[in-house]
Amino acid sequence: MKRLISILMILSLLFGCAQRVISPSSQTEGTAATQVVAATPTDAPSPEPFTPAPTETPRPALPTYGPKGKAAALFPEELLSHDGEPIGSKITFLLTAQDLSKDQFYDCFMDLIHLTDELDADLLRLADKGRTLAEDRRDRTVDILRSYMNDETLDALQAAYAHCSGEGKALSPGDYTAALSRLVKDVERTEVRTVPYFGLDGANDYRTVLERYMGEPVSQQDAYNALEALMQTEAYALAAALTVDPEAARKKEPISLGSYDQNMAFLIKVTQELCPLPDKGDLPIPPRTETTGKMDLLELAFRLYPGMAYLEVYVDQGPETHQARWANAPDGYLAGLAIHGSHAVIPYLKDFSLDYVQYRWYEDMLYATMTGMCALLIHYYGYSASDLAEYLKGWGAESFTGILYEKAMNDPFEALASSYGYYRYLDICQAAMDAGCDSEAQFLRDYLAAGPAPFDALKEYMISLYQNEG
Repeated sequence: MKRLISILMILSLLFGCAQRVISPSSQTEGTAATQVVAATPTDAPSPEPFTPAPTETPRPALPTYGPKGKAAALFPEELLSHDGEPIGSKITFLLTAQDLSKDQFYDCFMDLIHLTDELDADLLRLADKGRTLAEDRRDRTVDILRSYMNDETLDALQAAYAHCSGEGKALSPGDYTAALSRLVKDVERTEVRTVPYFGLDGANDYRTVLERYMGEPVSQQDAYNALEALMQTEAYALAAALTVDPEAARKKEPISLGSYDQNMAFLIKVTQELCPLPDKGDLPIPPRTETTGKMDLLELAFRLYPGMAYLEVYVDQGPETHQARWANAPDGYLAGLAIHGSHAVIPYLKDFSLDYVQYRWYEDMLYATMTGMCALLIHYYGYSASDLAEYLKGWGAESFTGILYEKAMNDPFEALASSYGYYRYLDICQAAMDAGCDSEAQFLRDYLAAGPAPFDALKEYMISLYQNEG
């Protein structure tokens, strides 16, 4: 049934999308006329292995994303994010920092305990104001916090402290565990969110948190326009795939080579050909989980290789200066690269119908981008479910309102940040090609070598790189 609805949606797009002019909100002055993006994702490189240049072109320093710093508390989604920040980053620092004295380690450890207590106080204060957690985020937060209380983490902290130089105050894991336990208990008691946005000042809070996800200021109008343009690109690509293979929407065949290990071995080989690691080391096969075991090649390509996991390995094997630059890479930048990685795998899937694979990829991307757009409309512009239905009617997707509304409620930032990050990746890649870059393979290597930086600065740098080399 879903596939049939998709067909109807695409047909309506073909007849109505080009002439749409949609304002971000019926209560917002002005309109945001949108245009179809001229450049769809560029073709992935040839399956031939790449040989890095024997010497690297000297690269000027780029302004990088600075530390996020301490800011006024907003709401639980920010305080207790999907990866446990900022608690997780402080624990990582304690386990990886070098040349600390025992006193310095102890001071950082006590800062971690105080931070946990502060987050707990903020959580309770915000809950009193009616700002509550979505159910899946609450449960995931509890799981993450509990993982920081296990014996393995405690032993690792003790070992790291023991390796510090000099004498110092005694480490108190018991205080650490007690502080985390209080926080976990209060998170578990937090009610499920029932409101579409976060109080009277929800728009300001939402903008502030989104900028933290992106690592730089982001105009809401720019984000809206970027997602609109990306959705149009994806929709027209879907329509093109259906023109070639009208049965694509009805197919339900998995894009898989069989077992999880077979799929991962294939993706790792492709990843090494697309962009070898700095030391040409082998990529490890992540252990199968209940979630990843059910994913096909396209999903694994985004979540693992050449997506997020590859980037982690790439950074870990680079020089310390490279690792330092990537330490503050924001979600939007990383997810944009991961989405590109999942698209770059497509030409290697020779055992499957290319038209069907293209259809599946663009269908998944359109759904994800629509989720990001709905999150922006709900949490920033204050759209109700009926407002959202009216917006989606212009896309021929009104029947998806309930699904997208619920998804956007539970995913206020991540889908939006990743879609915007991918749009900026495509924008910078196209600018690099226009400036004289030979191929997307070359661009990707240079893009990774440059490391994370604000998108505008990165675009200016990549343009100047190829103009100078030309």
